Amino acid sequence: MGLFTRCFFVLLLIVFLASALGAGNSFCIVGSDDAAARVGEAEVALRRTFSAVLEAESAGANVSELLVELDVAGGNLTAAEMAYARGDFDEASSRAQQCTAVADGVAGEAQSLKNSASTRARNKELQTIGFSMIGGLASVLVVSLIWVLFKRSYLGKLSGMKPEAEK
Repeated sequence: MGLFTRCFFVLLLIVFLASALGAGNSFCIVGSDDAAARVGEAEVALRRTFSAVLEAESAGANVSELLVELDVAGGNLTAAEMAYARGDFDEASSRAQQCTAVADGVAGEAQSLKNSASTRARNKELQTIGFSMIGGLASVLVVSLIWVLFKRSYLGKLSGMKPEAEK
């Protein structure tokens, strides 16, 4: 091998090592099929998350923070679809993965809020039943006490009356 060939291979090796160790960028090229699959998965994840947030809201949870995060996920999905339409499959795949990650996190938080709201509602229902039973028992006791006192008073007045005999 000549000096020129050796220098070329050494230079090529240095460039390859420098680029591999450099900024940490990957050299993975995503095809249109992979990008389309990831965008589709992101869309399904976003729909599932919308349903989870709706269920949490129906259970009585405060989902205002989740809606903000859901908006971020929707923005990532829109950016992924636009990148796919432009033919930038790497960007489309990246944005779709971001959308899926945010959507999965929001779905988990929505499930947690739903469980918490359901537990609070169940506790409130039991508390209402308990207070109703105590109130009903107190009402029965008060009415019984009034009846006993009235009966004693009436019987006392009744026994104090003397019947008059006719002649």
